[in-house]
Amino acid sequence: MERFLSRCAEYIFEKHAGELHEICLIFPNRRSGVFFNSYLQTQLSEPVIGPQVTTINQLISGYSNLQQGEKLRLVSILYDIFKKHTQTEESFDDFYFWGEVLLSDFNDIDHYLVNARDLFTNVANLKELETLFDYLTPEQKKALERFWGSMAGTSPKAHHEKFVSIWEKLYPVYADFKKYLQEQGMAYGGMVYRQVVERFGEQEPKFEFKKYYIIGLNALNRCEKVFFETLKKQQDKAVFLWDYDTFYLNDVKNEAGRFIRDNLRQFPPPEDFNLNISHFSKKKNIRLVAVSSNYGQAQEIPRFLEEIGSDLINKFDNTAVVLADESLLFPVLGAIPEGFETVNVTMGYPVKNAVVYGFLLLLVNILKNLRRSEEGHPVVYHRFVTDVLNHQMLRNIEPEKNARFLADLKANNRISVYLKEINFSPLHKLIFSPPERVGDYSRYFLKILGRFYDLLKDTEPENQLLPELIYSIYQSIEKLDAVVSDVLQTQNRKISDAVYFRLFSQYVGQVSVAFEGEPLSGMQVMGVLETRCLDFENLIILGLNENKWPRTFTAPSFIPYNIRKGFGLPGIDEQDAMYAYYFYRLVQRARNVSATYSTLKEGISTGELSRFGYQLRYDSGFNVKNTTLDFPFSNEPATPVLVPGSLEKTTVLLENNSAKNPLSPTAMNTWLQCSLRFYFRYVLQLPEPDEMKDEIDSPVFGSIFHETIENLYKPLLGKTVNREDLEKIKKDKVLIENEIRKAIGKYYFRQREPGEKNVKLEGKTILFFENIKTFLQRLIDIDMEQAPFQLVSLEGNYQTALDVNVNGKTVPVYIGGKIDRVDKINDTLRILDYKTGNVESFSFKEVEELFEKDREKPKKEILQALVYCLIYKENTKETGHLQPAIYSLRRLFEDNFSPEIKWDKNMFSFDEMEAEFKEQLQDLVAEIFSSDSRFYQTPHEKLCGYCPYNKICQRY
Repeated sequence: MERFLSRCAEYIFEKHAGELHEICLIFPNRRSGVFFNSYLQTQLSEPVIGPQVTTINQLISGYSNLQQGEKLRLVSILYDIFKKHTQTEESFDDFYFWGEVLLSDFNDIDHYLVNARDLFTNVANLKELETLFDYLTPEQKKALERFWGSMAGTSPKAHHEKFVSIWEKLYPVYADFKKYLQEQGMAYGGMVYRQVVERFGEQEPKFEFKKYYIIGLNALNRCEKVFFETLKKQQDKAVFLWDYDTFYLNDVKNEAGRFIRDNLRQFPPPEDFNLNISHFSKKKNIRLVAVSSNYGQAQEIPRFLEEIGSDLINKFDNTAVVLADESLLFPVLGAIPEGFETVNVTMGYPVKNAVVYGFLLLLVNILKNLRRSEEGHPVVYHRFVTDVLNHQMLRNIEPEKNARFLADLKANNRISVYLKEINFSPLHKLIFSPPERVGDYSRYFLKILGRFYDLLKDTEPENQLLPELIYSIYQSIEKLDAVVSDVLQTQNRKISDAVYFRLFSQYVGQVSVAFEGEPLSGMQVMGVLETRCLDFENLIILGLNENKWPRTFTAPSFIPYNIRKGFGLPGIDEQDAMYAYYFYRLVQRARNVSATYSTLKEGISTGELSRFGYQLRYDSGFNVKNTTLDFPFSNEPATPVLVPGSLEKTTVLLENNSAKNPLSPTAMNTWLQCSLRFYFRYVLQLPEPDEMKDEIDSPVFGSIFHETIENLYKPLLGKTVNREDLEKIKKDKVLIENEIRKAIGKYYFRQREPGEKNVKLEGKTILFFENIKTFLQRLIDIDMEQAPFQLVSLEGNYQTALDVNVNGKTVPVYIGGKIDRVDKINDTLRILDYKTGNVESFSFKEVEELFEKDREKPKKEILQALVYCLIYKENTKETGHLQPAIYSLRRLFEDNFSPEIKWDKNMFSFDEMEAEFKEQLQDLVAEIFSSDSRFYQTPHEKLCGYCPYNKICQRY
C-alpha cells in the first residue's frame, strides 16, 4: 500500500540524497514529521544529517521580532483602547468575553490581510460598493450588498444604531491597538504573520535553506499564500507536495476538494512527483456501525481487529483508531484486547479527567461561594465543604477527625460551615484558609499542589502518574499566575472571580500529559487533527456523528457572516470544507474502514450519522455495509421481595411493644400501605437514613408548626380560651416570630438549646418562616371563630392496651400516640390532628374501607384520628361526645372550612361506631402480629419513590 509521506520521502531522497541538511520540510504538525523521518530512514544506507523539520507557524513566526502576548494581557490592553475610543462605562469583567471575540476577529483580519479600514466602513449608500471595494470579486461584493442592504432596508432600530456606532469605531481601536503592541514588542498570532509578509514587500527576505518542501497542507490563509509566493519567487526555493484524490478533486460539489483545487492552481507540484491520485477507484471494505451508546462505540475495536485477521500487522502505520469524539479515549483504552502488543496514544492524558483537577474544581466552588459572617469569618455552604473532605485526595488524611467533623455537621444539620473549624492537619488548614484577593488564588492552588506532591513522594513512591499530573497542572498554574500578576501590577487592572476562573479553565483544563511509549510502533490512537498526512491500511473511526465530524462549533465573531464572506474571512463553510478534506484524505488509501456513530439523543447530540458517512454510503460507489452493534443487556425487573411471617418475628414485635413504646397509628398505616416497609422499620428496626437537609422539608415543616402552636397555646392549657386571649396572641408578633425561630433552631438547625437570637434565617428558610407565620395566623383566626372553648390537652401522649388474639392466644397489645390537641366546645370533645401535608378526604362511607389493605389512596388521616379517639377514650374513661377532626393546613384558607370528619357525609360521634371500629382495629393488630402474615411490597410503585428502603427492594 502506497503512503503519501513514504512517497514524499522517496522523492526528496532522490533529489537531495547528499544534501538533506540543506533543505527544510514544512508539515501541518510535528507527528507527520516524525512519520516522514521514519520513511526517510528506509532510504538511507549510512548516517546523515537530516533535513530541518518544522511547521508553517514556526517557520513564519521565526521571521518576526515580535513576541506573542498572553491573551489576558492582550484583552486588558484592548479594553483600555476600546474604552478610550467608545467612552464606554463597561467594566473589564463585562468586556472580557467579547474582548476575546474582538481579539479573534483582529487575528482573522491580519491572517487574511484584510483592509481593516474598508471592513469597518459603514456603507450607507450601496452604490459606494463599486467604488470603495473595486478590488473585491463580484461574489464578495454581493455578500456585502446583502448585509448593508438589509441594514438600510429596515426602519432604524436601537440595536442597529448601536451596532453601527460601535462598528465605525472599531478601525481606530484596531489601529491604535496594533500601534501600542508594536511599541511594546508584543503581538497576537495574526499580527505576527502580517508583519512578516508585509516586510517582505519592503525588503527581500533571506531564506537559509536551498529548498523548502511544503508537504500535505490544505487550507492556507492569505499570509501563508503570500509567504509561499515570496519563497517561490526567490530562485524557485519552494516545492509543493499536495495529497489528494481525483474522487473529490474533480467533483466541484464535494467540499473536501475546495482548498486543494485552489492550491494546485496557485502552487502546482513538480511534474516528476508521481503520486497515485485515484485510490477511491480501488476496492475498500467500509462499514458504518450504529451504536445505541456513546461509550459503547469502543466495543467495535475488538470486533474489527478480529475480523481483519491477516491484514493486521504490528506496525505503526498499519492500524489506527481515530477519535472524532475525544471523550472516548478511556473506553477505547479499555476495549483494546490484552493480546495486542503495543499501542501508541498520541493525544496525551487530559488533566481535566484527573482526580487532581477534579479536586481543584471543588476548591474553585469554595472560592466562588465564599462569604463572610458578621464577625468576618469565612463561611461556606456545607456541601462544598463535604465534597472536599470526602474527596479521595484528602479523605485519608486524619480520617478519624474528618469522620467526627462530618458526623457533627449531619447531627446538627449545619447548613453553613465556618472554615476556621477545619484544622485537622497543616494541609487541611491550608486548604480551608482561602485567600480573599483574586491575585492570590494561583499561589493558593500552587501551595496545595506542592503539599500534595511532597506527600505522594513520601507515602506513595510507586505512584508515578499522580505526581506527573500534579506537576503538569502546577506548571500551567504558575504560568497563569505570572500572567495575572503582570496584568494586575503593570496595568493596575482589577480581575474578578469570573474572569480568573475562565482563565483557569483555559490554562489548566486544556493541559494534557503525554503517555510514555514509542510513537513508531503498534496501533495508533489519535484525534482528527493528528491524522493529517498519515495513512493507514486499517481504520477504526469512533464518533462519526454530525456534531463531531464536522464540528458544528465556530468561534463567536463580532463581524457579521456576510461581511466575513465579502472580505474572504473564514466561517462555518470553510470549517466544514477543512474537516471534509481530513475525512476523505484519511479514508482514501485505507483498505478496511469501520466507522461508528452513536444513535443516542442527548444534550446537543441528535444521534445522527455524519454527512460524510451518508456521502460514503450514497456517493462513493462502494458497497458500504450498515450494521448495528448490539449489547445483550438484561433488563429484567427485580425479583419481588416477599418475607414470610414466623414466630420469631411475632416475638420481636411483642417484646418491643410496651406502654412506653406502643403500636402507633403511623405503624398501622405503614402496614396497610406496604407491609415490607413495616417489616424493615418495626421488625428489623432499620433506621431511616439521617440526611443533611438543605431546606425545610415536609416532616421538618410539620415539626416546626406543631412545636410553635404548642408553645403559643401552652399558657392557655386547662383554661377556657376566649376570643380576647387569641387576639392577644395574634397581635404579639414578636412572640410568634420568636417561637417560630426557636422551633426552626430545634428541628432544622438541630440546636440543643435553641434561642431566637442564635437562629439566623437566610435564603429559602425566610420563605418557610413567613409561610409558617401565615398558617399560624390563619389557624388562630379559625379558633377565634370557635371561641370560647376549653383547651384540654396539647401534644399529649396517650396509650391503651388492646386485647388481641395472636396465634390462638389473647394478649394485650399497647396502641398509642401523641394527640396534637384536645379541646371542648359546648359538650363536644374534639380530638384534633394537625396535618401539614395533603389530606385527600375528610369523609368515609364504611368502617371497613379504613382498614382496606394496599389501597392506592388510603384514608390514613381518618384512621389515625379515629385511633386517637379510641385511645383517648380508653385512657381517660371519657363518656362524653367525641368528635374526630383534622386541621389540614392546605385547606385552612378555603371558604367555610370545616375540620370535622364525616361518616357517609354526615356528622357523627365516635361512640356511634366505637364497637365496630374497635373490632376492626383488633383484627388489624392481630394480622400484624400473626406469625402467618407475610411482608410484601406495595403494588403501587409510585409510593416507593420516597421510601427510605427502596434501594433494598430495588424498586428505585
